[in-house]
Amino acid sequence: MKGPENVKVQSRSHSERSFLESEQEAKFVQDRIVSVERTVAELCHVFAQYSRKAARLRDKGDEIAKITLEHAETENINKSLSLALENFADCISLLSSYGDLRVQNIETKVIKEFGRYEDICKHAKDEVKQIYNAREKEIARKRQLERIKERNPRNRQQIIQAETELVKASAEFSKTLHNLEEKSTEFEKQKLHDVKSILLDFVSTEMGYHAKALEVLTNAYKAINSIDEEADLQDFQKISRKVDSEFKRSLRHPDASRGSRSRSLFRSANSLGSLGALFSSNPKKPDGIPRSRSKSQETLDSMKQSISETEDSLSDTNISENLSDPEEPSSPIKPRKRK
Repeated sequence: MKGPENVKVQSRSHSERSFLESEQEAKFVQDRIVSVERTVAELCHVFAQYSRKAARLRDKGDEIAKITLEHAETENINKSLSLALENFADCISLLSSYGDLRVQNIETKVIKEFGRYEDICKHAKDEVKQIYNAREKEIARKRQLERIKERNPRNRQQIIQAETELVKASAEFSKTLHNLEEKSTEFEKQKLHDVKSILLDFVSTEMGYHAKALEVLTNAYKAINSIDEEADLQDFQKISRKVDSEFKRSLRHPDASRGSRSRSLFRSANSLGSLGALFSSNPKKPDGIPRSRSKSQETLDSMKQSISETEDSLSDTNISENLSDPEEPSSPIKPRKRK
């Protein structure tokens, strides 16, 4: 038969073994929670980056639609191009609207759900701490009982009270350990379900967006493919020929500035002629005094001669312009040579 000391040793070894097992289980659960927390945090971060990229793509789509629509409104020659650009802008704007819904779904169904795991993991780690606290409490009650037995082995009241507290601490530790096992299983089950559900929501969001994008881009392809290059080129050539003919017509006929310049020259010639007429009569000198040409008289004679030459030149120019063909461009006026 086994003695009481052997039973005590076996009980102690069993208790120590249960403590070690519970400690290893608690450490395993804690490491698992930390691993899940780190993995989910990385997933949340990378999906947040993905969402920001999709949002920037959506914004660039809005810019493309805006600029394309502005060019469609300013295009007045190529009619099919203008209509195609307008339809293309509408398609890109609709695609950006689907992109906005895509970003909202990613933020709501993916990023926000992954972000919840920060609090879930924190709560799970607090539950693991409870098992450590319960174990420390049970160890403290056990040490207290051993001290009482060593100091007051005959004090049955204190020993019974210490044993009662040790039993309560052991029961609380067992309950906490059992709860930890249940909570760890529940945590693992929730993690599996949530990761699967969140990733399926992401894939569904992307499938819906790309399906709509394929439909919209098909319409955009049809809009751009409807551009009639030959018709638009013919419209451009018609307007180009019209502008060219108007330009040539303006070159064939003298402009108003040239006519006004000729009229001003005629007016100046007439005024100079009248001025020469005023000084054409020479004052009579008394008889007996020989007449001599002064410097002022020579100046007046030279002015009269230049005025007459100017009148002859302008009259020849006017006659040559009237005789020239109105459909042919006028030739430059050449100065008449003095004989």
